[in-house]
Amino acid sequence: MEIIKIKTYTGCTDDYFENIVRYPSNEDSVAVRGYGVDCSDPANAKRQFESIAKYYGNEEKNPFIQYILSFSRETAPDAESTMSITERVIEPMKSNHMLLIGEHEKHRADSYYHSHIYASTTDIKNGKMLHSTNKTNFEIAQRLADTTQQETLLVIEKTDHSNDSNNTSKPYEKMFKPRKIKE
Repeated sequence: MEIIKIKTYTGCTDDYFENIVRYPSNEDSVAVRGYGVDCSDPANAKRQFESIAKYYGNEEKNPFIQYILSFSRETAPDAESTMSITERVIEPMKSNHMLLIGEHEKHRADSYYHSHIYASTTDIKNGKMLHSTNKTNFEIAQRLADTTQQETLLVIEKTDHSNDSNNTSKPYEKMFKPRKIKE
């Protein structure tokens, strides 16, 4: 079974934002990739996320959505297969949203690898906001299930970081079954 966890951030403080852009390249990282954002310099990545939001007047809104894809050992036994699957799952977002991806190796009971994807909520072409709605979340979860041909558990967490609080609501969970691929 694959797992996709989706996190949204309300009231993302500057310190928290800095931590997030550094996270993809932390000590567990085996690969970092960026689309429209500098993956080699967290400070520059932060500036780029902030600049696109400011350009379209979205600077006071949720800056990004985090997708965490966790793969079973059978699905992604190595770093290359993990990145390949991640790339296929995020394909529809690549042309309209800045993406910062960190692939981490962490050996757990059922998994070796997982990916952190930070997607800018501001569409780079028209400034429209990407919202963490059921439509958006269900599409990406189904895409993961279809890509891996494995059942996929979707877990959605919403955290409010405004006013120095760290309130996380109870996660929402839903299972997705893969659709048969036409040959």
